[in-house]
Amino acid sequence: MNRRNFFRAMAASPLVMKSLNSLSVANKPVKEHITGRGQTADPWLEVNMDNIAWNTAQIKQRVGNRPVMAVIKANAYGHGLLEMARYLEKQNVDALAVGKTAEALILRENGIRIPLLNFGPYSREEAKRIVALKIIQSVYNDNFIWLAEAAQTEDKTAPVHIKIDTGLGRVGVPYYRALPLIEKIADTKGIRIDGIFTPFTEDQEFDRVQLSRFLEVCESAKNKGIETGIRHAASSAGMISFPESYLDMVRPGIAIYGQYPSTRAFEEREIDLKPAMSLKSRIVYLKMLRKGDSISYHRSYTALKETLVATIPTGYSDGYPYQAGDKGDVLIRGKRCPVIGLVTANHFTVDVSGLERVDMYDEVVMFGQQGNREITVEEVASRAGTSVYKILIGMNPLLPKIYN
Repeated sequence: MNRRNFFRAMAASPLVMKSLNSLSVANKPVKEHITGRGQTADPWLEVNMDNIAWNTAQIKQRVGNRPVMAVIKANAYGHGLLEMARYLEKQNVDALAVGKTAEALILRENGIRIPLLNFGPYSREEAKRIVALKIIQSVYNDNFIWLAEAAQTEDKTAPVHIKIDTGLGRVGVPYYRALPLIEKIADTKGIRIDGIFTPFTEDQEFDRVQLSRFLEVCESAKNKGIETGIRHAASSAGMISFPESYLDMVRPGIAIYGQYPSTRAFEEREIDLKPAMSLKSRIVYLKMLRKGDSISYHRSYTALKETLVATIPTGYSDGYPYQAGDKGDVLIRGKRCPVIGLVTANHFTVDVSGLERVDMYDEVVMFGQQGNREITVEEVASRAGTSVYKILIGMNPLLPKIYN
């Protein structure tokens, strides 16, 4: 019998089905049932849209109702690109920003009409679509001429924001060489300078140096009679801790989703943000380990006594960090249960011995709230030795999302 037929036969076996449906632990029946929304045993994400609205309102209040450009790059930090764009447009943010041309094209092709800035690079062919769909493009080298060519061919004008590198050192025209490029862009038919911006290193002392460099560039352009449009520099970190950087517009990213840009900002909480995302799954297997029984690869956990354990069908392929093995906790029935052994690609195991009752398909919260208890993304990131950004952005985009 081949492997496929073997599993089919096993699945159809009355003995196997009877054993699954009558599984008991410590003389207590383990009921197989699915509760809550989603009706699935696979992991899923829940996104609280009211919290997105709350965070947006808090940001606007914090910056004195200056214009807000909401950053939704990287699949809106894991929250869903198109869904977040549609919702934030309804929240009356002033603009959106993405990190890739493909993201900008998806938004325009799906009816998003709000001003949209693409931070990412583009090809000569993509320049035609960027101009046709009225996408604002970040420019910092001579490739801007591709936009001008496309604009002139279509008898249109291509809006751009000029990116100045004041010290972060990724992309952007270096501040000490910026003026000649600004002059060249300003003199090019078909191009309109709508804005100018810089990213900070988020080193508080050096950020002030960067801001000074940036403002000198803006002033130099002004002295040449060049209007550089909207000046923006403050991301979530600047929005929280560097009011001098607010300028004409702020561009928060992670704060929109209720998370803080650093451990210090999380601890100080100068602005009241509410996390929007929760990662949830369900128990799909329960068993009692005997003393000396082991689980997972390399026998990463060995029971020192009789231990009731639950298998959760979630792993690092879903975005739950592999470093959480033997370090993290989850919420089940409103109580913390420790992760034991390794987090593998699709599974991890939890010690549920401390629960008074546990059933198959009980909800498991890896981060988020359950009842009056909460596990924050900050906690998961800290225990895993990683960052909140990596946790959120690392969520598998194929995970089902429930927006409520």
